[in-house]
Amino acid sequence: MSASAITMMVISMALLWGGLITAIVHLRRHPEVSDQD
Repeated sequence: MSASAITMMVISMALLWGGLITAIVHLRRHPEVSDQD
């Protein structure tokens, strides 16, 4: 693999995992409230 391909792979993995971690942190701080009571 070339250096540019590895760089793009690392950037895309960082975006993917960063988004996942951000979503998890957001849901932990603001849990969804269900309307079923």
